[in-house]
Amino acid sequence: MVRDLLLYFVIVGLCGAIFLLLHVMVIRAMRGDKLIRTLAACIALSALVGAAVSWWALEGSFTSQSARLLACVGGALTFVGFAGVYCHLGPISVDRSVSSHIVELVYLGPGHRLKEAELFELYTHADVLEKRFRDCLETGIIKRDGEELATTRRGERIARIFLALGNGLGMRLWYLDRYRKLHSSAADSAR
Repeated sequence: MVRDLLLYFVIVGLCGAIFLLLHVMVIRAMRGDKLIRTLAACIALSALVGAAVSWWALEGSFTSQSARLLACVGGALTFVGFAGVYCHLGPISVDRSVSSHIVELVYLGPGHRLKEAELFELYTHADVLEKRFRDCLETGIIKRDGEELATTRRGERIARIFLALGNGLGMRLWYLDRYRKLHSSAADSAR
């Protein structure tokens, strides 16, 4: 049983090693474009290859065929969970976290200092919005409908989840305040 458990961890490690190599090569080749899709593909491929190689290479090493199956499938799924956490805390945060971008820019300034005006010159709101907008179009969360933008079914589900989560937690979402104010003043002026 201890041997089977150790082999399970070997499988998780093998999936991780495959992911590390694949992830670095693909991210560098794509220069961070389509990051989430690329990471998801790397995770899935690494889990499948790691499980398949382990199934083949460790055939006689397990105490039973059911332990072998459980370790290969469980190891691959365990890897997927850890890789998902890594991706959200690592590459996705590096790419998407406005806070990390601000800290990096201030850190890169002479003496790790930067004037606020210089920060806003280097890192504009329009740049952030444009990048996220392109990401939403590329991932199919929103689509163009003539001159307008529309949510897809997937986008609608995501919006409902995030709105419910924000409301349920009592978060003050400044952009929703701005949206409500804009639409309430438009309704008042129409009367």
